[in-house]
Amino acid sequence: MTWILVVLCLTIAGLELYMAFDRRRGPAGSELADLRHRVAANAEDVAQVRKAQEETGARVGSVIAQINDRLLPDVNERLSRQGAALDRATGELVALRDHLARRLDAAVAASLGAPPTDTVAGGVAATDARPALTEAFERLALRYGLHAELTIPGEDPETGWRLRCYLTGRSPRALETDFLELLGALNDPGDGNPIRDLLDGLRTAGPGAAQLGPLLVARTPEEYVVGVLPLAELRRSDATALLDDPKDAAARLHRLPPARFRDLPAGG
Repeated sequence: MTWILVVLCLTIAGLELYMAFDRRRGPAGSELADLRHRVAANAEDVAQVRKAQEETGARVGSVIAQINDRLLPDVNERLSRQGAALDRATGELVALRDHLARRLDAAVAASLGAPPTDTVAGGVAATDARPALTEAFERLALRYGLHAELTIPGEDPETGWRLRCYLTGRSPRALETDFLELLGALNDPGDGNPIRDLLDGLRTAGPGAAQLGPLLVARTPEEYVVGVLPLAELRRSDATALLDDPKDAAARLHRLPPARFRDLPAGG
């Protein structure tokens, strides 16, 4: 559009020069005036087009800004969640590979005459997933020579959060003896009992349960019980569901002989 105006201006300039040398051609003056009028009209049209373009550009920019303000935070949040999920999946895959390698090493050793590796089940389930509760469980396991071979986090239908573990290092029978001694010293004063942190953590985290081999803790809104299950109880087909229902776990503990369980204060 600009180059047209340039050509028109040059044309007008040429006509004016021509008129300066030829005054007798009267019609050229009217033609020049008409041409000037057209140039002015075209210039006005160009200005209107530019104004419309600027308004359109401003509207497009406003729409883009609104889209960015509304969508970008959500997109960034989703990308962040996906990145975190990918990191967790990668970590779980590495842990699973390491677990498989350890199991294969144990199988090789057993083939060469080594005794089989003892494995026990354990875990924690609670209304509120707290790092302190998980750390207390891990410290108790290490205190009794147990090492987590495989850890499976998830959701519990009753409590909302759970951590399932498979641990090696001690036989269930040796753990039964150790935990019975621990239970007998549970009411001793002081903070030396290694299970105290786990009990305090589960009390604070709300209804739930914890298991470490034959050791079972059940926390419900009405009661708080800890006990040591006989090995025969662990061989039951439903023993793997001990963490699923704290009320059922508490009922099992109450059916044990008095020397195998303790009632605990549910509050405080």
